[in-house]
Amino acid sequence: MPDKLTFGSRLVGNRLIVHDNRVEIIKGWVLFRKKTTLPFSAIASVEKARVANRLVIRTNDGKKHTFGVGNAGRIQQAILERM
Repeated sequence: MPDKLTFGSRLVGNRLIVHDNRVEIIKGWVLFRKKTTLPFSAIASVEKARVANRLVIRTNDGKKHTFGVGNAGRIQQAILERM
């Protein structure tokens, strides 16, 4: 298995990178880029939203992070395999 799996597109500006011990969510363009790092120990649940093809990651402190580029099933499977 590779060290990291990348989902999303640089053109759109949204990417999700699954590493061996963390998940990185990168949103926005070059000057307005926001990077969120979630270690696997802080993730409470990973689920696919019913309405749209979005991934919802809930953390232990009650926060909810959504990612909606597509391939929500593949992203969910990749995160759960590495946890």
